[in-house]
Amino acid sequence: MSSVSAETPGFLIGRNATLVCLGDSITEAHDGYVTVMRHLITAAYPERNIRVVNAGVSGHKAPDMLARLERDVIAHRPNWVTINVGINDVWHGFRDFANGVDYPQGDGPDGVPLDVYEPTVARMVDSLREATDAQIVLLPPTVIGEDVDNPANVANVKIEGYVAAMRRVAESRNTLLAPTHEDFVQAIRAGKSVNPEFRLTTDGVHMNAVGNHVMALSILYTLGFGTA
Repeated sequence: MSSVSAETPGFLIGRNATLVCLGDSITEAHDGYVTVMRHLITAAYPERNIRVVNAGVSGHKAPDMLARLERDVIAHRPNWVTINVGINDVWHGFRDFANGVDYPQGDGPDGVPLDVYEPTVARMVDSLREATDAQIVLLPPTVIGEDVDNPANVANVKIEGYVAAMRRVAESRNTLLAPTHEDFVQAIRAGKSVNPEFRLTTDGVHMNAVGNHVMALSILYTLGFGTA
């Protein structure tokens, strides 16, 4: 199978390639950004016969994804892999859902500390490199709440550290990095400047139809979609 398009520059995913999208509920959503990407790829490049596999599982964090990497990603023999992780690692630290306890600083037991998150993401990349020839695209977490310029939104402030950590992994491992966080924040600011009721999510985290398109296009443009 071909992993990289022969046409350069242009869309990087070549003929008969398999793209596996690893992530949490944002990825798993049946009408989410993975479905949007699949439809756009099929419409723009039908002759390439690209297979898109959704490997999202609701509630998962970096250690969960590492644990199922072999079964849910490597087993598909991917040519391309996207990794979307970080929202739950931060968000779940603010509340113990089982016991109904809130942790205002996000240091609850269900979160994944930054010093665990970063090496776990790096290990996912390394494991994929050891087992496959896949090209990897890292997708930084988007937002927790759409008040993106409010310093009182501790969760969104905290997530910036996880975005920076994923950026460091991309640089150290020489992988592609889609600007999913930056594109999401910019889209929120632009939309609210026109309409204060503008939203990209249903609950501050899970995306509505517009948010899923912003996410999908951020990834596809990173891959050269529409340039050839």
